[in-house]
Order: sequence, then C-alpha cells, then structure tokens
Amino acid sequence: MRTILALLVCSTSALFAGSAFIYPSTDVDFKRGMEVAKQRGITFTDYHIHIRGGMTPEKAALRQEASGIRSGVLENFGTEWPLSNTVALAAFVDGAKSARASGKPLQVGIQVNDRDWYQHIDPEQLKRLDFVLADTMIMGVTAEGKPRRLWLPGVTIDDPEVWMEEYMQHTLRILGEPISILANPTYLPPCISNRYDRLWTDARMKQVIAKAIENGIALEIQAGSNYPNQRFLKLAKEMGAKFSFGSNNFDDKTKALTRWFDAVEALDLRATDLPAPKPPSIKEFRIEK
Repeated sequence: MRTILALLVCSTSALFAGSAFIYPSTDVDFKRGMEVAKQRGITFTDYHIHIRGGMTPEKAALRQEASGIRSGVLENFGTEWPLSNTVALAAFVDGAKSARASGKPLQVGIQVNDRDWYQHIDPEQLKRLDFVLADTMIMGVTAEGKPRRLWLPGVTIDDPEVWMEEYMQHTLRILGEPISILANPTYLPPCISNRYDRLWTDARMKQVIAKAIENGIALEIQAGSNYPNQRFLKLAKEMGAKFSFGSNNFDDKTKALTRWFDAVEALDLRATDLPAPKPPSIKEFRIEK
C-alpha cells in the first residue's frame, strides 16, 4: 500500500511540475537553498499563503508535496474581510484541513486586521487553527471613517517622528494580542520608507523584538519584502527571537525565495530558531488596551 501511495504522489508531482504554483525543481538557486537548509536541519514552512488570486488549499497541498516546503494557508478574518462571520470561518477551516496530496495536512490559520478580532472570533473555531498572523499595516482611519491602509499610495504623514511614536504603540499593542506570527515587522508606508534608518532606531527595534519574545511570537522573514531589514534580523537573532517564513502571495504563482535562503546563512539559522508557531490561545495573552 505504501508503495502504491508513493507512486501516486510521484505521479501527481510530475503531472503538475510545470505549473506556476509549483517551485521549479531545476532552479539552481532553489536547489542550493533547499540543500543548505537541509544540512542545517531546517524544514521550511510557508505560513503566509493566501487563498486568493487562483490559489487554493488543493494547490498548496500539491506544492507542499512537490517541494518539501510545508504550506500554511490563511484567509483574512474580520469585518469587511472574507471571513467576516463564524460560518465563513468554519467553512474555510473545514476545506483547508481536508486538502492534502498525501498524508500531510496543511497548516491552517487566519490573518487578523481588526484590532478587536479576538472579541468576535468563535473560541471553538480559534482552537482549530494552527496559527494566527497579523501585521501592522492598517492603522487609524481615513476621512471617510474607513481603516487606513498604510500601503496605499495616497497615504501621507506630516510629522514622521510624531507618527512613529503612535506607530510604536500600535505595533506593541498588536504584539499583545493572541497572535502567533508578526508579518512584515518594521514596515513603513511608502511616503516615509526612505527614512527607515532614522525612524527605526535600535532602541525601537529592541522594544519590538523584546515584546515578540515575551509573548512567544515569531517574526516573519518574507519573500520579496524588504521588511524587516538585516539590522533588525541580526538584533532579533542576538536577542533570542524566533522566526518564521512567508511568501504573502497575491496569486497562485511561486515567488523567488532568495530572501529566505540568504537569511538562513546570514543569521546562521538552525531548526531551533524556527519552531512551529504555537496555536493561539486568548487566555495566555494579556490584551493591552
């Protein structure tokens, strides 16, 4: 029976080998990065695979089987997001947990954007999740009363230093929520991204890292993102932080994982630096108002 299953898996991987959602096994940099990780005892998990733009749990399962990189799938939970109620959340978890190419299930999580999300989620559905991911990229409200999405081109900031103090409190508050992963640590809106080194002082970075360590939250190293920069990552490693990897896709195509592979070697990462993010539990966190 095991032989038959192995043949089926190999056949499935070969069938989809040329598909955009499968990492190209002939890519020299990919093969080298995976080999270096293997030598260090590292098995990658991509904890930031959105189900959108043609990506599905089934494709994530096939990618996992073909590449050896475990897949963590998620949807956005909250008001005006795909998972805006318990029925939608339960349906997503059911579907994602049933998707597999062989015997390995997917890691299943949510990304939270509303800062009161933990007050509205069904505790029984929360227990079914493997991880909860958040970022700091929505803060404040627009003139229309909508949540302010910091990545949009129209965002302007009059006094970056004053804004940065508010942003630090925003970041630390999120790190006080029952989340497992902080994505895009030290993100800055495009209008002030050229002031990164001035605004993100060592003192501010250390405050964020210490909070993540205190609450057992992994700091994401994201493919294709400049956040966080190398200085932050080195400080985090020195302080004993834990890390996770993510791709943050917008479609079903793979991304170059150069940033993952570079970080493994630059930070001298080992398996102990990349524990599986612990499942969320509201009781274990002190929610800071």
